[in-house]
Amino acid sequence: MKIEDMIKDIFKKAYDIFANHFVALIIGTLIAIIGMIFVITIPPLIFGLYIMCVELVKGNKVEWNTVFQGFNYFFVSWGIFILAILAVAVGLALLVIPGILLMILLQYVIAVELLEKKGVIASLKRSYQIGKDNFTFSIVFFILMAVLNSLGSLTKIGILITLPFTLICTVIATQKISGKAPAKKKAKK
Repeated sequence: MKIEDMIKDIFKKAYDIFANHFVALIIGTLIAIIGMIFVITIPPLIFGLYIMCVELVKGNKVEWNTVFQGFNYFFVSWGIFILAILAVAVGLALLVIPGILLMILLQYVIAVELLEKKGVIASLKRSYQIGKDNFTFSIVFFILMAVLNSLGSLTKIGILITLPFTLICTVIATQKISGKAPAKKKAKK
């Protein structure tokens, strides 16, 4: 499949998911942003946003308070953030390009952890491998997600829309390029 076709497919699926669940996603994002004033809550709340998106991509229902499930991954979220930030910082210190390359290669790490439950180091390695194996796609995808979130940030309130949308896109892209099919919907009680 061509990169353009993959991107169109990802955007279409992400839009459909976002359009059907925008209230929970926007409220969850707002809660996460407000909660991030405390540094210690940043990684778990970002994980919580990803959990919302993973569950929606799987076809499950989420509520705004699903964002708090990120705290179930408190140590994993901090492990991934510390190691990824250190790697990118060292890369940026080495003439910028290596840091940018690491940001591109590690953009899938949280989705990988939540989809495959591999642990901190294995998720970082898996994200790196996925990015490396799909390098051209990963560059294009990274730029598109950065542009979308930058546009959302310009209006301040727009980030409430662009952030969950780009996270859904990232989860879908991770599934597509990693070859991991989404899990079946949970049976309703």
